[in-house]
Amino acid sequence: MPKFTIDLSDKALAGLQPEVNRYNGNAGTALTVAEWIDLHLQEIAIAPDLAAAIDQLRKQQEADANAALAAAITTARDELLASLAAP
Repeated sequence: MPKFTIDLSDKALAGLQPEVNRYNGNAGTALTVAEWIDLHLQEIAIAPDLAAAIDQLRKQQEADANAALAAAITTARDELLASLAAP
């Protein structure tokens, strides 16, 4: 696996630390700045694939919702038609 080394100024590190702390607080993690940078670089690398997966999941959810709605409409129609024939 390739390994990269980056240099951060003290000012850059001081600017990143509150972001890492905020992330850790929100996510319930205890990442170091280096781990946080690594995670976010990996997230950038998978972003296109994740966006495509999210799009596919939304389309599937919409299709499932449409199918459920169509079934509910059919059931309501059938019940209303049956109520016309009831004595």
